[in-house]
Amino acid sequence: MIFLSGDSKRIKIIVAIGLIGIILIFASNLFESDKKETTSTDTGMSYEEYTNQLEKRLKSLISSIDGVGECEVMITLENTTESVYATDVEIKNNDNSIDQKDKYVIYDSEKGETPVLIKEYLPKVQGVTIVCSGGENTAVKEKIIQSVTSLFNIPTNRVSVSKIKS
Repeated sequence: MIFLSGDSKRIKIIVAIGLIGIILIFASNLFESDKKETTSTDTGMSYEEYTNQLEKRLKSLISSIDGVGECEVMITLENTTESVYATDVEIKNNDNSIDQKDKYVIYDSEKGETPVLIKEYLPKVQGVTIVCSGGENTAVKEKIIQSVTSLFNIPTNRVSVSKIKS
């Protein structure tokens, strides 16, 4: 009691600083969980959104090539997004056989139990069709085909360039 009566002003300051510190810790945890939720929802992209984004970017690039003019682009993809999840392999040796069991590694998150994602493969481009004003010019056509094949690492027979209808 003697300690409290003499330094009451100091104790009030220490308690106030402690309370402010606790409030800041709780506030930072709230902001962290908001950031985590936005990043996890931003990574998911549908098949159509991915295709549209590729087409827009390719159209912008192709239309900047000299002689192309107005252009339209269509891209086809081989498959959808492929996800690879972590697995836990359990191998049992019996006398005459070997049993192997694969289980997904699961962690408990705010949204429930979720498997651990190792990698996510985006769909590969299968073919590209470009229709443009300069499509009849062989030099322009060659520049477009060279650009597309090097961008998507696809053979030239999977790229079609045509003249747009007047």
